[in-house]
This record gives sequence, structure tokens and C-alpha cells, in this order.
Amino acid sequence: MRRTKKWLSLVPLTLALVLAGCSGGDGGDEPPGGGEPDAQAGGAFSVSSSEPEAFAPTSNCYSSDCSQIINLVWTGLLQVDPETSEQQLQMAESIESEDGQHWTIKLKDGFTFHNGEPVDAASFVRSWNYTAYGPNATQLGFFLANVEGYDDLQGEKPKAKELSGLTAADDLTIEIALTKPFSQLPLVLSYAPLGAPMAQACLDDLKACNEQPIGNGPYEFSEPWQHNETITLAKYADYADQDTAGLADEITFKIYADLKTAYRDFQAGSLDIVTPDPSQTPQARTAYPDQILEVDSGSYAYFGFPLYEEAFSDVRIRQALSMAIDRQAIIDRVLDGRFIPALDVISPFVPGSREDACDTCSYDPEAAKALFDEAGGIPGNKINIWFNNDGGHEDWVQAMAQGWKNDLGLDYEFKSQPFTPYLAALDTRSTVDGPYRLGWLPDYPSPQNYLDPLYGAGSTNYGDWKGPEHDQFLELVAEGDAAATVEEGLPAYQAAADVVLDNQIVIPLWFGKTFIVTSENVENVEYSPTNQLLLAEVGVTS
Repeated sequence: MRRTKKWLSLVPLTLALVLAGCSGGDGGDEPPGGGEPDAQAGGAFSVSSSEPEAFAPTSNCYSSDCSQIINLVWTGLLQVDPETSEQQLQMAESIESEDGQHWTIKLKDGFTFHNGEPVDAASFVRSWNYTAYGPNATQLGFFLANVEGYDDLQGEKPKAKELSGLTAADDLTIEIALTKPFSQLPLVLSYAPLGAPMAQACLDDLKACNEQPIGNGPYEFSEPWQHNETITLAKYADYADQDTAGLADEITFKIYADLKTAYRDFQAGSLDIVTPDPSQTPQARTAYPDQILEVDSGSYAYFGFPLYEEAFSDVRIRQALSMAIDRQAIIDRVLDGRFIPALDVISPFVPGSREDACDTCSYDPEAAKALFDEAGGIPGNKINIWFNNDGGHEDWVQAMAQGWKNDLGLDYEFKSQPFTPYLAALDTRSTVDGPYRLGWLPDYPSPQNYLDPLYGAGSTNYGDWKGPEHDQFLELVAEGDAAATVEEGLPAYQAAADVVLDNQIVIPLWFGKTFIVTSENVENVEYSPTNQLLLAEVGVTS
């Protein structure tokens, strides 16, 4: 697959990992935000968005819309640079481990939250203890499962409220003890919603903090969140690192339930950065040929199965449904050619991805029908198809469903709703009774991130996969995690991916590109698979 300069390659992490501080600038000619030398500072611009999940705690954000904003409002320990593929430290002065199991993080001094509180070791420990505490039911708690003491924070009556392996040794030193070596811990902590510190005032009033967050990043909420309408950010005047302080004075996220409406507003001149509906991209290519950003995104689209439903307990049914999808035809006819068929569950932009891992991801209607009939079909010969209706999915889901009807004789009914209630339905592990659509953007550039968060024991194992095959999968992921480097762990990660594919736990659909149209009001618009739009670097031209 063609890779652009926006693709990130993984920097190997050894067990004797030492990351040195990097401020992102030396005070010379480069402007704030790390943008191009001629990118202008000041001004305001607007970006399309859908309604975010949550901001307080940040660990209740596990979707692209809220994480895009968290990237601006909070500054974490480190991030992956979109141009050099290197890991750049932000709040961290250094991250060190001699054995991959015991880690020491030194923080930079002088950073403050938007309410004036100091950003210290306690603010990170506070955030991660809240995230890991089971009764808080955060979206990202499972990311901390390998920290010592995590199990004591779980269950209806936890034995403890704080992780025993997490300590603020002094104001600027964090010590982390894991249950086993995990060389990728810095990569995990680079995911903004997980790596963000928490102000004490936010912990004291999470409801208020969710409406007008207290971050520590280069931008702050200039007013409370206007739900389903707008989120407006302004530059934080006292941000400690002015080299990465951002260019524009104000960024407004305009919230839409429909991509088509957002693009029409762009055409009318009331929006500066927009992702059109796939049906609108041909017109956008013609109308704005010099204002399009189209790069590999690292995104992965799939359909999951509610394995708790008897209708989907037979792997042959799941395989038949996968083989009855003409991915390439849907991509060409409905999605404007913006994707490539997925033959693996790991995106091509990370090590370990393969072009031929999935034997049942190619269109073969005759074999699909034979497997379907052999397994006895689906009771009632009807299938409910679940997806969110605020992301431009209707047309391609319709094409997929019609293929199932033509090739397998299945009637179908759509069960669609906006993304936030849709996720809530998935999280019940019982409401959803048919295949469900989900997409994945990487949190950090590792094959592990395409495996454990989606199919492990955490909150996104929506299909409730369990049993001997799932145990085998978990063992293989753990083997990869314990390797000294990501590269050494690749055979185990690939074997874990094979368990997912051999059992058709999901239907891989396609890997994608981001397609963004920008107005003449902005310049230097770039995209990273891990950080999404690099909005702090966008300049306003007028």
C-alpha cells in the first residue's frame, strides 16, 4: 500500500529505554506550534465535528471527536511526531526503565492547569487512579491493567482505591511498577485521553469540569460546551511552552449530526475544515482541487458480532457473512475509492500487518452460500444490522446489506442511532442482537493497539468474546507485550491476530484514508494517524 510522508513508523523501544527531553523549538525563526515558517499566527478558524463523548474524566473519551479536542486542551507526557516518527516528550523530562517493568518519569517544571493549579506528579497519579478504579467504570481503565494493584481496584467492593504500583515520589517524579515487563508503556501513555493529568478542582467537580474542562494544554475552553452546537477554544495565555503554544487565537468546533450538512455549510463559507460525506467527495475533488488533504489515516473499519447471540455462535455463519461482502465494489461505487480492503486486523501503517492474513475476507458468494446453508442459516432468515447514523455510513451499509440479501437470501433491518447512545447500547453486552459497525483509529503506533483494546478483556470487547480461543488470544498478546521490543513481539502479535481471524470474531472491512477539504482561510493543515488533525499548527490567512 502506498504510504505518504504522514505515515508513522514505529521507533523500537528497548528494555533499557531512555527518552530525553525535546521541547520542539529553540526560540529561533520557527513560529509557535511548530508550523511552516510562513504560517501566520493569530486569527480564528472552524472545524466540523460530531458530538463528543466526554471530557471529564478524559479517560471516558474513547472516540475521535473528543480525543481531537483533548489533544489541544491537555498536554500529556509525550506524543509521536507525525513527520519524524520520533517520540517527543511534552510534560515528561525523561521516561526511563532498566527492565521494562519498573519505570521512572521525570516531569518538566512550570506547567499549570488553566485554573492556575501546578501540573505535578500528583496530578498524573490522581488521573490514573481515577481511571483504574473499577466503580468509576471509565472507558480506558483496562489500559492500566498491568500496573501493580490494578486487580485490587476492581469488583463491586474493591480492596483499594489507589494503584499500589503508582507513586508520586516527589513533585516532579512518577514511579510505576508493572506486574510484568511491557516495553510499550510510553506508547500507551502517548494516547492523549489516557496520558492527560487531572486537576484537583476537576476531581472535586467532574460534572462542571466536563462542561468546561480544566486542562493544561495550549488551548482552553472559552465558554462551556454548547452540546450539539459548538465547542470554542482560545489560546491559554500562560501556557509554559510557547514554542508549542499553537498559532490561531481561537478554534471553533461546529457539531453536526450529518456529514452532508457540514459540507454544505463549508460550501456556504461558514466552515473552514470539513470531512465530507463519501457521496460528496467527487464534487469536492472537482470544486476544490487545491484545497484537499487526502492521506492514509490508520483507520480500520469492521463489523463485530454479538457472540452472546445463538444465531452467531457458529463460526461458519460469521465466515459466510464476511465472504458475502464485495469490499472492493463497495469501495469503488459508494466510497469514492478512498479505502482498501482489509485482509488483516492490523493496519498497514504499523509493523506486523500482513496483506494476506485473512482467508475469508475476499468476496466469494458461492462459498459463502455453501457455508451459510451448511450451518443452517440464521433463524427467521432475517438479520438486524447495527450502526451509528451520524457518520456517513448509511449508503455503504445499505450496499453491504443488499449483498447479503442477494447472495445469502437474508432479509435485514437497520438499527441505527447517534454515536453516543449507540456506544451505550454496545456496552450493555445484551441490547445489540446483530452485527455492529465500528471503526478504529490508533491510539499509539503498535500492533498491540489493534488487538488488546478491541478484543481483550477491556470495555471494547463488545461482542463478549470468551472461552478457550479467547484465552489463547490473551496469552499470545501477553507474550508480545513481554518482548523486549515491538519487533521481537511481532510473531506473537501476528499469531494473536490469526486467532481473531480464524474464528471470525469480526469482519474486517477496509483500511482508510482521511479526506479533508479546507477553506482558503487556513493553511498548513496536516494529519497524523495518532494525533488526527494537527490543529495547533494551522495558520489563518485572513
